[in-house]
Amino acid sequence: MPNAPTHDAITLITAVGADIAYYQIAPHPDLTLAALFTASYVFAGYACAGDLDLDSKEYRRWGPFRFIWWPYRQCVPHRSWLSHGLVMGGIIRVAYLATACTVMFWLSLWLISRLGPHIDASRATEAGWLSIVAFARQHPDWTSALLGGFILAGSAHSIADGISTWFKRRF
Repeated sequence: MPNAPTHDAITLITAVGADIAYYQIAPHPDLTLAALFTASYVFAGYACAGDLDLDSKEYRRWGPFRFIWWPYRQCVPHRSWLSHGLVMGGIIRVAYLATACTVMFWLSLWLISRLGPHIDASRATEAGWLSIVAFARQHPDWTSALLGGFILAGSAHSIADGISTWFKRRF
């Protein structure tokens, strides 16, 4: 399995490669979509790739917010299809991160409502999610670029792990 600096280099190189491929293949390349894809790809590669189930560099990059990933570390076996699946690994991490952010948002609103003005945390959270869904429907290309970057970065991580393991066993 490659170490963290190798995974970081793979993330940057494959992000550039993906952008070059996009500009070669897309009939009408869009700079905004390319930037969203690249930002999502690099964020996922550096902070949300497959090794969050370990005390890894990715995990430690979350700093004081690494507690978000503690339940994930407890529930997801390392190098299983849940963490290293080519597509499912990224989808699971997106869903997990969205859920964790929703819970933290709800808890923050609940705490604020206890200390000061009354806020209906459930209604505010629902309104937030409805806004995100409406945005995703209005901008499907942006949504695809963001999700695609996130999922493909995880796939690059898993492929690198698989190739490294194959070479170590073979030679």
